[in-house]
Amino acid sequence: MIEVFHPLLAHRWGGVIVAVFLVLAGIFLLSWVRRSKSPHRGLGRLLAWVVCGGAGLLLAGALVSVAMTAYRGSRHPAPGALIDVGGYRMHILAEGDGRGGPSVLWIPGAHSQGLAMHHLHGALRDETRSILFDRPGTGWSDPGPFPRRTSVEAVELARLLERADEKGPFIVVGHSYGGLLAANFARRYPERIAAVVLLDASPPDAFVYAPAYGSAALGELARQAEREGLAKLVGVWRNRDDAIAESDTEMGELLRLQRSQLADVGDAMAANRGRPATSFAEASIFREFGAGTVTKTAPGLVVYDGELGDLPVLVVIPGEGAAAVVDPLGLDEVAAARARNFFERARVRYLDVSSDARLVHTPPGTGHNFPYETPEFVVELVRELLEELRGEGAVAR
Repeated sequence: MIEVFHPLLAHRWGGVIVAVFLVLAGIFLLSWVRRSKSPHRGLGRLLAWVVCGGAGLLLAGALVSVAMTAYRGSRHPAPGALIDVGGYRMHILAEGDGRGGPSVLWIPGAHSQGLAMHHLHGALRDETRSILFDRPGTGWSDPGPFPRRTSVEAVELARLLERADEKGPFIVVGHSYGGLLAANFARRYPERIAAVVLLDASPPDAFVYAPAYGSAALGELARQAEREGLAKLVGVWRNRDDAIAESDTEMGELLRLQRSQLADVGDAMAANRGRPATSFAEASIFREFGAGTVTKTAPGLVVYDGELGDLPVLVVIPGEGAAAVVDPLGLDEVAAARARNFFERARVRYLDVSSDARLVHTPPGTGHNFPYETPEFVVELVRELLEELRGEGAVAR
């Protein structure tokens, strides 16, 4: 139900608008109680004051949230350009000279802001044209229309690149959930693509059919994002990643590694993460796989076998199997074996989208988050692909 209100809640002044509405409702209730002759007027008066008091607190928190967002924004201005893509703006950071070869377009996992791949971008921007962008609602981009859908974001990305005068062709590099957008972008605009690099990309199968996991996990992520968004709206949000990063857990170790890799843009990323729009955009895109929704969106979401023709597609996955994904689920032996089989096969699902798909394994000991565990491996992989395409005259594709 809350998804209906995503456009309002994602707006900078959304929390203030909701709080003002509640204040007015409380005032109306007080006025009604004064005129009422009911024997329960005392209870009604108490309820009215509770509504007014609670709404007043929400209004104060919402105003604090607006002020905090504005303050953080003033301290961390957009490093790139804000481009109008149809009544709302998207942020793009494009640096470097293509030197007669393809540009590299980075798409991070989850529904993250572009800076989440800044460490890879920084390693290659002196060798080619390298591009980061923020999906609507993330980073410095405006919220954009709701609901958020992968097919919509593929079109938005194409419009952004065109209006920013980034001509390509592009090597599109997508990690995890970002790989889903990379594949969809390539399917719709193959004439702009030189190659696709899928870094353990998420195929829709992984959310629709996965045993003891799948869309239920995304549903919980969506609800969690909505709770965070509501907390941001009233100025009481605290980044739970801070506590996790201090913990002696696998996730804590990963967060510390990510923060180390992205230290030079960490403050800006944290400031952007505090925007309510980020949470509601994230919740909306994750709800794409909800019951009843995915059956409507699947035809525009799935990249079918052979749909990328003969485009070079690198399917990059960990070589250690799916145990690291399955074991934390705590399944019994039979269910765990079934889940491992599913995930190991789903990981290579994208090998069928092109006749020039190539399987690449990451270094031993690395897992799903290898772009942070071994960024030099990813950089070298893209660098070799650049050299190959330049040698073949990829610009004339």
